[in-house]
Amino acid sequence: MARKVSLAVVLMLALSISVGFVQGQEGTPRRVGFVPPALTSPFHVAMVEGAQARADELGWELVVQAPASEGDFQAFVTTVEQLLETGVEAISINPIGTDSAITAVRAANERGIPILAHNFITPFEDEALEVASYIGYDQWGGAEALAAYTCELIAGKTGMSVEETTGKVYILLGIESIFSRRRTGGFIAGLEKNCPNVEVVGQQSAEWLRTRGQEVASVALQQNPDIDVFYGNSDEMAIGAALAAEQLGLVINEDFFAVGIDGNQPTLDLLAQGKFSATLGVDPFRMGVTVIDTMAAIFAGEEVPQILLTPSVVVTPDNLEAYLAGELWTEPVAGFPELDNDMPTVPEEEIESSS
Repeated sequence: MARKVSLAVVLMLALSISVGFVQGQEGTPRRVGFVPPALTSPFHVAMVEGAQARADELGWELVVQAPASEGDFQAFVTTVEQLLETGVEAISINPIGTDSAITAVRAANERGIPILAHNFITPFEDEALEVASYIGYDQWGGAEALAAYTCELIAGKTGMSVEETTGKVYILLGIESIFSRRRTGGFIAGLEKNCPNVEVVGQQSAEWLRTRGQEVASVALQQNPDIDVFYGNSDEMAIGAALAAEQLGLVINEDFFAVGIDGNQPTLDLLAQGKFSATLGVDPFRMGVTVIDTMAAIFAGEEVPQILLTPSVVVTPDNLEAYLAGELWTEPVAGFPELDNDMPTVPEEEIESSS
């Protein structure tokens, strides 16, 4: 009996400590902010859902605000500044425009409010800025892995070896930014490394949007009817390209392939239906959970990694079920910063030493 009482006391103490971590001053719930670049993409919606789910578990109030479009950098700054005025105790932002992000971080620093960056692991060059943690995945490395799988798809279509196969790839770019550059650079590096005879026949911005992806792909197919693969810097653009090709009578996974980055739920649904080819799944829902968990650690006085690397995995029909079940998610770890230098995020010597 004495042991049972002791255990109960321990549990009550643990609960009281936990409540103390998640509550603000004088026992009021934590009030934190979350600013995506916009909510036009299922990716950012899923991140919000993950952050909200974790905040609800902790009894926090999560305030989500975003510009109407991802290209409206000034609205991004205004959104962050207005949110800071409402009394949030911490804030996490997903910047697209670097200059706008610097202004937003400076505004938080001036108020002494901890600020995090999510889906973004590129430290700002201004050393005077203080960012509690950068949370996100290795875009270059993920795009390179997706390219390696793309080479296998093309080789299967041509009946040639991966190393010798020929083929044509068209790249749908996002809005000009480090996101677009890293995802494009990593993918091209992956093609060159695994199937050097595959040719990139064109690339154009589709602004992260499905509708624009469809428009751009329609024109591309008129110029190059035998494109083998449409690669989108985001899933939504690749989905648009797939729709355009199908409207022209082409059959996905037979005549052409569509691959992209994000692992959004609409993409996963299409993958299950055989209407998409592969995606780099970065699990935006769990990334959103990670943001709130990191805030909780900061409130608790714990040290958190400056770069918190979340996992990414190429999702295909073969491992889709495991991905959906969360079996492919691994705990985020301290990682390398992703620099805008057209080079791999993880230094070559690190790759060699770990292999």
